[in-house]
Amino acid sequence: MHYDIEADWLLLSTCNFRCSYCFSPTSASGAKIKTYGTPAHWKDVFGATGKTWLLHITGGEPSIYPDFVELCDQLSQDHYLSINSNLTHPSIKAFARRINPERIHFINAAIHYEMRKKRGAFKAFIEHVQELQDAKFNVLLSLVMTHYVVRNFPQIYQELEAYGLHAIPKVIRGINEGKSFPESYSADEKRLIHDYILQAEKEYKTVLKNMGEQPSINMFSDHHFLDGIEDYRGRMCSAGFKFVVIAPNGTVFRCGPPDVYGNILFRNVRLLDAPKICDTSSCPYFCEKYSVQESKFQAPPSLRGPKVRPTPSKYMYLKGLTRKSYYFLRTDGLGAIIKKAVSKLKRIAAKLTHPGGWPQGAPSRWAVRWAGGPARSPARGRGNPEQARPTPAREGWGDVAASPPEGYPVGITHG
Repeated sequence: MHYDIEADWLLLSTCNFRCSYCFSPTSASGAKIKTYGTPAHWKDVFGATGKTWLLHITGGEPSIYPDFVELCDQLSQDHYLSINSNLTHPSIKAFARRINPERIHFINAAIHYEMRKKRGAFKAFIEHVQELQDAKFNVLLSLVMTHYVVRNFPQIYQELEAYGLHAIPKVIRGINEGKSFPESYSADEKRLIHDYILQAEKEYKTVLKNMGEQPSINMFSDHHFLDGIEDYRGRMCSAGFKFVVIAPNGTVFRCGPPDVYGNILFRNVRLLDAPKICDTSSCPYFCEKYSVQESKFQAPPSLRGPKVRPTPSKYMYLKGLTRKSYYFLRTDGLGAIIKKAVSKLKRIAAKLTHPGGWPQGAPSRWAVRWAGGPARSPARGRGNPEQARPTPAREGWGDVAASPPEGYPVGITHG
């Protein structure tokens, strides 16, 4: 598998599950689905970059996206994909039959055990996993380690093993049930999770060999997060050079605010020519993968110390917000901007009125930052209120650009 650049593509925020540990607010998970381009149009604009992409398609729940299978079919003809899904939607059956598994690096099949049992969706999940495996896809089953799951992991493990399946423990990062994780894991829970991860790596030895390279969402490294999330600021990073985040409306970010590099649908994406010093925080999986180790790209000594944490200036944040807002205005309209701003203010108010912990449907990172910032991890640096990936890209702010090409389907709402 050879690709020029990888993208964490938040295809949509809408999801058919409501997990207590989800980083996305319930207002986003329950939003009506919007499409910003047809499958053929997305294929055309990615092809226009002249690069081969590895697109990590996530959400929300990607499989509920209109024409999801057609989108994957179109994109996988020229690019590589990886998918993050709860495998609940019937479209997974068509995906297994139609898509070439050689173009799919891996599928992260999220078990979400408590929600799945509550919904009675466990049997359908097992069937979809088995269909994908029979079609020779690399399927990784992830299991978020809530206190309940840690206590009942042996029974859950046996339940899955009866079908020839194995769970990969996934450490919670952020707020769940009013507690901050991973700090709220007990010493015994951390030891058990660590041992379960090592066991899972042995079970997936053949799958990992077939994949060629480690999955970008490398849950086999989650034991490194048990004592807190590392602060990557000050390191040289290939984000913006070999990796970007793409919002549902096509806006391209380095990984988070304030760096906006254009919009894929407007065909004006301009990437970095070399790694750049990290000055923000994002998904630690991608931070681990794209932190640069080569000496020729190392940050200068003045920025390598553990107490030096570069952050963007207020001017840069304002500049990034202006660029993002323009794209959002062009693709979604003024009404959507006003609605989102009101929703953000409500989440900030929720933080200010719940000093003891977040209510269910925790606010985005920007709301956390504006309301005073997350607590610091005593062991490994700054805490991270998110589970996986940068919220600003999810929220779809955009950059200044030319008008959309003729025929560009702006903000089509479904449902």
